[in-house]
Amino acid sequence: MISVRRGEVYDVMPAPSVGKEIQKKRPCAVVSSNTVNEHAGLVVVCPITEGLGLPADLIHIAVGRGEGGTTKDSIVLCEQIKAVDQDRFMEKRGNLKAETMQKIDKGVRAVLSLH
Repeated sequence: MISVRRGEVYDVMPAPSVGKEIQKKRPCAVVSSNTVNEHAGLVVVCPITEGLGLPADLIHIAVGRGEGGTTKDSIVLCEQIKAVDQDRFMEKRGNLKAETMQKIDKGVRAVLSLH
């Protein structure tokens, strides 16, 4: 099992997925605590997609090209928060900035109505 840390970005294979869930290999931001990551065998992530057509807002967090190993300007989709088994993790891309993680935290809190 790999050592996954909060704030890292990995390529994750989410299949099988249904409906509007992310369908293909996708970079994902790790949002769960390091304690959960080390002991649960599951990791909570938010998928990252190209920023085309999606404006950044409270639950869509902008990530500039290069941050976290992204190759294009991208958006973290806080509304698609998901627990995935560590076996779905492929390669590590990089790390997100602390400021970006604070925005993601705020977005996840809004999605889950945690004030």
